Amino acid sequence: MLFRSEQVQNNLHDLIGVDRAYGWDNQLKDEAAVNLMFARRWRPTPLTFLGLEADTVPSVGGSLGNVFTFGAVGTMLRLGQRLDIDYGPAHIQPSLSGPEMMSTHSGLSWYLFAGTQGRVVGRNIFLDGNTFRDSHSVDAKLFVADFQAGVAIAYGSARLSLAQIWRTKEFDGQDGHDEFGAVNLSWHF
Repeated sequence: MLFRSEQVQNNLHDLIGVDRAYGWDNQLKDEAAVNLMFARRWRPTPLTFLGLEADTVPSVGGSLGNVFTFGAVGTMLRLGQRLDIDYGPAHIQPSLSGPEMMSTHSGLSWYLFAGTQGRVVGRNIFLDGNTFRDSHSVDAKLFVADFQAGVAIAYGSARLSLAQIWRTKEFDGQDGHDEFGAVNLSWHF
């Protein structure tokens, strides 16, 4: 028996007692996705006081393609111990991101972080609709910002990060800002 995604999602919603999903007839049509993304971060020498380190990790980035086209600038503040393990935690794109590069230290490393990123958005396929075919769309905002806060803990070659992200409205008529969490477990080998 072949199940469609709509059936699976609605059966799960029925099982857990939440509203069914609507809008399946308004999905994007299939199309190839081509995107070139870049990100650059700088990690200055941290300030040290009372056994803690503090730094600011500025960043620039962008994307060019039929899924996302945007330019971004941001910064992240970190406070903790052994900040040289990474450039910040990894997150869902196009949010603030930390490269998955991570140094291995013996012992415990940790930091609290808070950051912001602003984007000038030229294209977001999920709001603008299909590139090569007619599909539903909304009037997207030109400027979008993300704010995040969280904690990262590393021991040896493993890192766990927890973050809360707040994103400004992305389109006209949106009821409010988006808010979501991210959990990332990384292992360097």
